[in-house]
Amino acid sequence: MKVLILRLAFAFAALMVAVFFYMRASHAYQTGDSRWCAVTNKGADSMQWDCEYDTSEECASAIASTGGFCAINPLWRPDPSDGR
Repeated sequence: MKVLILRLAFAFAALMVAVFFYMRASHAYQTGDSRWCAVTNKGADSMQWDCEYDTSEECASAIASTGGFCAINPLWRPDPSDGR
């Protein structure tokens, strides 16, 4: 019985090591918590999400000079005290 438990523990540990080494680092980073994000390509499969814009117009003016596109912040949640 002890041998079986030790084998299972070893198999689980080996699986966790394999999963740990298989995980990739994120190639995107995000700042801000407003509704709209200016998304720009930083090269080498790296994207920057600058989520500091309350309206799509503010976002569009921010990317006009730098390129990129505007997107709704995937982490944005409306403020419950806003009353909308």
